[in-house]
Amino acid sequence: MSYIVGLGEIMLRLSSIDNERLLQTPMLNAHFGGCEANVCVSASRFGIKTKYVSVLPDNALGKKVEELLLSQKVDTSCIFWGGKRLGLYFLDMGKDNRQSSVIYDREYSAISEASYYVFDWDNIFKDAKYLHITGITAGISENGRLITLYAVKEAKKRNIKISFDINYRSKLWKYGKNVSDVIPEIVEYVDILFANEYDAINILNIESDIEYNNINTDEEYTNLMQKVIKKYNIETIVTTKRKVVNSSHNIYSAKLMHNNKLYKSKEYNITNIVDRVGSGDAFVAGILSGFYLFENDIQDVLNFAVSAATIKHSIYGDWNLVTKEEVINLMNSSISKDVSR
Repeated sequence: MSYIVGLGEIMLRLSSIDNERLLQTPMLNAHFGGCEANVCVSASRFGIKTKYVSVLPDNALGKKVEELLLSQKVDTSCIFWGGKRLGLYFLDMGKDNRQSSVIYDREYSAISEASYYVFDWDNIFKDAKYLHITGITAGISENGRLITLYAVKEAKKRNIKISFDINYRSKLWKYGKNVSDVIPEIVEYVDILFANEYDAINILNIESDIEYNNINTDEEYTNLMQKVIKKYNIETIVTTKRKVVNSSHNIYSAKLMHNNKLYKSKEYNITNIVDRVGSGDAFVAGILSGFYLFENDIQDVLNFAVSAATIKHSIYGDWNLVTKEEVINLMNSSISKDVSR
């Protein structure tokens, strides 16, 4: 079976305990997480071969990252060892009407200071089917931007499909580049795009007579995304839909356009959320894994991804520690409300 390759930054996550405020008591939970690593772990647990590519410092933290990835059967053979530090992020866990918040401490991290030529691109892409990347890596530094751009060009040369989650983070993008200048250049190489209406209008520079937050109908959504498809020659566009009742209660679904046809997922009413961080990556892993598991049944691909992300809300930490069977059981259950018309 061919590989899903994830390339990006993994960080040490330090979070508050039992919905306390950050450092309310002098204890924190420690996990490792980063979008592309989260995708690799989740897909690996579904039985898909994955390879994670990053730059890690050659110290106890870097070695622990590798150990944990290997424990999830993720190939780490193309990690480059170098740099001075692993990035950190602090998560103040929300509860009910109190929002979660993130503090980044990732400046001068190993991958943000690395150059694209340190990677062995031939080995990275050996037997690969998909490359998954995100806009986060392009947003952390100029080096991150160059690594991302070089990766998509090398993947395209080898006819590897490119999956890209724009994943705009307003707390990043501090190195002098405008997100709406950087991301479109990357999207030109992309086959599977994870983007919402905001991304299409404000980052991909798609003209629209309707403000992104006023696009409510399937027809309006389809018209906008068809413009993205035409401009960037995209095969598949996927958008998650999240209605936030409060930090502990979300209503979750997704839409997908494949070959200009619109698909809509089941809708899940998620209450008593344990941890929503990483749910977007669980969704991405569900889409990419779904293409292996269900091939051309796009509706099943989408429902599998939404079900995977829904379960992730019940699991603490960045990684979606579930099996393929658990996801399929939820996918085929009557717990959800079908919103297809």
